[in-house]
Amino acid sequence: MKKIMLLLLSVYALSGCQTSPLNSDGADDTGLDVRYSAADQSDNKAANINAQLGAGYINNGNYERALLKLNKALKHDPNHAMAHNYLGVLYGRLERPGKARQQFKKAMQLSPGNSSIMNNYAVLLCELKEYDEARPLFKRVLNNPIYANRANAYQSAAWCALGNNNFDLSEKLYRKALEIDANLPRSLLGLAKVNYKKENYQYAWSYFQRYYKSSVPDADALWLGINIINKLDEPDKNLLSSYELQLKSKHPDTDETKWLYQGKQEY
Repeated sequence: MKKIMLLLLSVYALSGCQTSPLNSDGADDTGLDVRYSAADQSDNKAANINAQLGAGYINNGNYERALLKLNKALKHDPNHAMAHNYLGVLYGRLERPGKARQQFKKAMQLSPGNSSIMNNYAVLLCELKEYDEARPLFKRVLNNPIYANRANAYQSAAWCALGNNNFDLSEKLYRKALEIDANLPRSLLGLAKVNYKKENYQYAWSYFQRYYKSSVPDADALWLGINIINKLDEPDKNLLSSYELQLKSKHPDTDETKWLYQGKQEY
């Protein structure tokens, strides 16, 4: 199963990169009644600006610039929770899990009620297959009734459960996400994967069609669609050929295309 990237929601409404943006709304911070001197206010403003710029560079894939901006934010304010959170995301994408874990723990220490930080850390733990440690974090996030990004949290928790082969829980959580937004591509594709794994191929096909109508499929999604079609009682050979052609032409260097040429027949 394809790895999910750590997700953030930018404080200044970044868009257009990922099916979900960066989680960082900070709406869950409680008990923060801090009065700053003029110098402190200046440092805090500079830290906020650099943290936001760092998040933007992460979304754009410019990790070198992101690291520079986030380190600059922490020079202005070493206890800036969201800068530590973004560094956790950045190190996760750079496949440096030790540093990512360290940054997320620092962020949670500084802002213990922040659901976005907990969600991002839980996603990292799932990528590391540390499901037992991720589960209570997701539970805390989903038990927060005022968290603004609950749909994404449900999707992240569902993806984690799928990775742990807990198909029933994954299906339940994806459905919860769709109750919030019936057209979430990640949830529709996730339910197609879950039902494929449960050998409910007709349901898998139904969800995949809904996903395909509103999304541009990547290699992973096309490979799933090919395998679902091959499992149907009456497979559409023309559609199968179309998906195979898209996979070969648009994603020639992927594992999925290699599997297609090798004649592999399982997702």
